[in-house]
Amino acid sequence: MGAIAKILGYIAKYGSKAWDVIKNAVGSAWSSFKAAWDEGYWAATKWLLEKSAYVDIIYQALKAVFGE
Repeated sequence: MGAIAKILGYIAKYGSKAWDVIKNAVGSAWSSFKAAWDEGYWAATKWLLEKSAYVDIIYQALKAVFGE
């Protein structure tokens, strides 16, 4: 759950720059994640929990670009 909180923190802090990184990292899953985000914070969290394989991919991509 810590990685999910960090992902959401990157989005809050870096905005569109974080979205660009996420879009490149998740590829075809981008539209479903963005749709979940547009529904709200908890919907995005639920999406990340349900598709946990993407959590590390997204987190590592954001960490590589922005650091910790």
